[in-house]
Amino acid sequence: MFSRRFSKFGISGIDVHKPSKPVIAEMGGLAILSGVALASVPLLLFGNLDSELALTAFATIALVGLLGVADDISGLKQRYKPFLVAFTSLPLVVSLAGRTDLSLPLLGFISLGALYPFFVVPLAVTTSANFSNMLAGFNGLEAGYSAIAIGALSFLSWWKGEVALALLGALVVVAYLGFLKLNWYPARIFPGDSGTLMGGAAIAALGLAGRLEFAAIVVSIPAAFDFALKMLSRRPFAQRHDFSDSTINSDGKLEPAGYPALVHAFMRVSPLGEEELVRSLL
Repeated sequence: MFSRRFSKFGISGIDVHKPSKPVIAEMGGLAILSGVALASVPLLLFGNLDSELALTAFATIALVGLLGVADDISGLKQRYKPFLVAFTSLPLVVSLAGRTDLSLPLLGFISLGALYPFFVVPLAVTTSANFSNMLAGFNGLEAGYSAIAIGALSFLSWWKGEVALALLGALVVVAYLGFLKLNWYPARIFPGDSGTLMGGAAIAALGLAGRLEFAAIVVSIPAAFDFALKMLSRRPFAQRHDFSDSTINSDGKLEPAGYPALVHAFMRVSPLGEEELVRSLL
């Protein structure tokens, strides 16, 4: 339903890693957000999702998703996005205003005072959302990565007894897995910025709300490594303009573009088709 309507209204993108370069519906993140929101209603009514932290985490995730929808529709300027994403973390900032320390393995609790809620929280949400947004461009990669990372944090939340947060995470995972059926190779719909930004925000929100900051950092390593590689370029935010995209050979294998990235490193190690590449990364 979403894919047909989005295509009808011109909310679409070119699947550049296919020989025919088909035009595919975009903004699938709206479907993911809608699924999570609808599934949350009965849980809210029956008191299974009544934790303040879970509610504010969901509010932050939803606001980032809506910001992504606005970006998919109107194309927000890149220089404004980090500040807008930081603003969407406000519900979580308010909820965690009394928390002043960061928990890390071996180091224990590190006191940061007011820096934790007013600097660490918005920085974490912004960074994670943008990391996830940059690790994109291949069928199933963004949705698959988000489902795995959020699933790990949901399990750890449950392990710690944070049932409401675990339940929220599980809803997000199910929504991404449902979307993955349509986004897997060959994709019928793309997540768009609404889906990629929201996935990263969910990782940060669950990590912060559940005191799983270190775990959130660990599951973000692939996206962070990809970001670090891309920052090595002369113009890291204009790579596709400068180097174009990866190309597809006659045998279906991908040829890496001329800038450093995690996906390109995998391509250089072994010739891979798009589906093989995504399976290897996940």
